[in-house]
Amino acid sequence: THFAVASTIGIWLYDAYTYKAAALFTGYTSVSEIYAIVFSPDGKTLASASWDGSVRLWDVYTRQLRFTLTGYENNINDLVFSPDSKTLAMAHAEEILLWDIGTGQQHAVLSGHTGIVKAIAFVPDSGRLVSAGSDRTIRTWDVLTGQHKSVGGVKLNSYWDAVFSPDGKTLAIDHANSQRIELWETETGQFLRTFKTAESVDVLAFSPDGRTLAYSSGTWQDYLIELWNVQTGELLTTFAEHTSFVAALAFLPDGKTLISASWNDTIKVWHAETGECRVTLRGHLGWVGVVAFSPDAKTLASGSSLHRIQLWDMDSQRYKTTLEAYAFQVWGLTFSPDGQTLVSGSMEEVLIWGAHTGELHARYQDWFGAIAFSPDGETFASGKSLGMIGLWDAHTIHDHAILQNRAILDEYHDGFNSLIFSPDGKTLAGAGTQGSISLWDVSTAKLKIVMSGHEEPVSTLAFSPDGKTLASGGWDDRIRLWDTETNMLRQTLSGHTEGVTSVAFSSDSYTLASGGGDGTVRLWDVQTGENHTIFNGHNAYEVNSVAFSPDGKTLASGGGDGTALLWKTQSEVPEDVNSDGSINIGDLAFVAARLGQVGEGDAADVNADGVVNVLDLVAVAGAVE
Repeated sequence: THFAVASTIGIWLYDAYTYKAAALFTGYTSVSEIYAIVFSPDGKTLASASWDGSVRLWDVYTRQLRFTLTGYENNINDLVFSPDSKTLAMAHAEEILLWDIGTGQQHAVLSGHTGIVKAIAFVPDSGRLVSAGSDRTIRTWDVLTGQHKSVGGVKLNSYWDAVFSPDGKTLAIDHANSQRIELWETETGQFLRTFKTAESVDVLAFSPDGRTLAYSSGTWQDYLIELWNVQTGELLTTFAEHTSFVAALAFLPDGKTLISASWNDTIKVWHAETGECRVTLRGHLGWVGVVAFSPDAKTLASGSSLHRIQLWDMDSQRYKTTLEAYAFQVWGLTFSPDGQTLVSGSMEEVLIWGAHTGELHARYQDWFGAIAFSPDGETFASGKSLGMIGLWDAHTIHDHAILQNRAILDEYHDGFNSLIFSPDGKTLAGAGTQGSISLWDVSTAKLKIVMSGHEEPVSTLAFSPDGKTLASGGWDDRIRLWDTETNMLRQTLSGHTEGVTSVAFSSDSYTLASGGGDGTVRLWDVQTGENHTIFNGHNAYEVNSVAFSPDGKTLASGGGDGTALLWKTQSEVPEDVNSDGSINIGDLAFVAARLGQVGEGDAADVNADGVVNVLDLVAVAGAVE
């Protein structure tokens, strides 16, 4: 019901329905940049990370800061909640830290990467977490045991950023300055496809269903957001209204709306399918580095270069509150799955906030970089120091006195940009600065696998909601999709012309959203790898973050132009299943590729009967222009 945008004055929380600012999370003591924010699956907690090395957990409903995790010598590269909202996973240096957000205790540290953990994600219903690191590997982790393995023994090319699909089975990797995004399967390590981009990718984000990948890219003249079909590699939509660097991207849970944030103090809300800009939100007073939706899509959180977190009510599109507590830029935000806690991270500390109250509950100065909650909300992961990732009891992170460490991951010997739990919470994934992706077994705190494929550091990771795909984005402008069962790279997505900064899956796992340095947000078909949509709206500024709303209908992006934009990711014409603005053979191919798919929210299910079948083909055929 919310999405979050990190800005220069805090994390803005937006209502996902009205796009009105619901709250602004502040509490930062001095200048800081919020660079990562994430909602817990249940929408009760928002986590943020900033350049000061701290991670904050906020209560979305009370707007209070619950915990502040500080003391990190390196940045928290990724934050992700476990599927049950009880754990926050943080990618820090070469480790993944798991925190119990109920106790505020770090309960595990997943170690195994030999490079910085760039991105992490939980794989739903598997007890695993996947990670991507700068050691160019993808690793799978048993969340309970901490055991890990390198996925398929592959070596990713060096990358800038990486992001897993919501289900954790596909990794999208952005290769810095090489105008391409690679997609990898996290289970097998199979390379899926490459998306070529006109400029370097700035931000990557999968749609909630993992079918669309959005990314941003741009130059000083042109700032674009593109949406790609992850499966086909088709470019779905291009948005080009931003006049500044797009720093963040995020889909609303329904996958139909995309939010982008840029450096010119602007957040834009886009129709992800048509590319129509629904609304422009302003007031961040600095570039937006990260955006995140609460699990119920009612709140948008944003972190910015001016060390504040703003919370916005998505129904009223009104600002709620500002969280101020950082000494550096807030660049990490994550909600706990239950939506009660917001964690923010910066260069030197992690703060825990009440997502609803905005109250600052705790500050941890020895945590920094990437942060993440496990899907069940039981574990919180964060970087703790160089070469370590802490896993904490998420129930204890609100109080220093009761904080419990579940595990320390110390097998990672390089910095990382992102941490994410697999949807089932069993695996923590980290994106490393050397182009690798590491996956840790959360239960054993052991490194399972290191995947390589990116040519530059991996900057962002995202698991697809169905857990089948891990997407990684890197500095090499590529997004890679990984099969989480085989840990093999499934495909590489290319389209961004500058480094991919953020990736996010749609709720149905079919769309991946990405954001990049080229100022564009792109939607990708996860199955085909097609970049079917490009959103432009951050005025050519870097897109720092992308996030889908829980229903996959909205994508949020945060950019260097100081804005967080909301994009609608699904067409209002049912037969225009690929949302390209026309009904043609491409739509028929889109439906044909999904025949037999069961479940609600699939764009190919034209008659909305819960299954994609010949009736849907007939409906589209009858509407072909």
